[in-house]
Amino acid sequence: MEYRAAEESTREDDWLWLARAAEGDQIAFARLVERHQDRVVGLCQRLLGNREGALDAAQEVFLRLYRKAAALERRGQLYTWLYRVATNYCLNRLRRRKIVRFLPFETSAPEGSDVRDWQPVDLGPGPERELADRQRWQRTRSAIAALPLNQRAVLILARFEGLAYREIAQILEITEGAVESRLFRAMRNLQKAQEGGT
Repeated sequence: MEYRAAEESTREDDWLWLARAAEGDQIAFARLVERHQDRVVGLCQRLLGNREGALDAAQEVFLRLYRKAAALERRGQLYTWLYRVATNYCLNRLRRRKIVRFLPFETSAPEGSDVRDWQPVDLGPGPERELADRQRWQRTRSAIAALPLNQRAVLILARFEGLAYREIAQILEITEGAVESRLFRAMRNLQKAQEGGT
């Protein structure tokens, strides 16, 4: 009950700060950016594959928020709108550049990224187990790189961002059934890649 009340308070705070930002309150807008920037940058980095591009994309997302502050309808949670804009912006950017990879899934992390974002949790005490885990994760990363963009987006939002189907459907402006279908296909493709690599 307390969690729901806190979530409701956060939602109200976001819309209140956005209304103040629409009236020119820079501090209110700065609070919105501060509250949501880490999640937006993280999402953009996972989609684009590099920190610098993610920071540029996040800046564009917040600029769009600022420009539309007065026109946005007050419904749901603000971060749903932010995720929709961020996801669409990044996917459009990838399409424009005709890049069909999720990340440069090499043995090293992309320049400027935090290796911990993409490394598996160390599940075993022995080096053999760690090596096996890392090899399996490399195969998974390669399989993610081969997914169609619409499956990647759903996979990232569901598995890396932890969003519910309803939220993903709102962000991508598709049905919950389409979310479920795309996620199922993405997971099936990842499983095939894992089985093929063993």
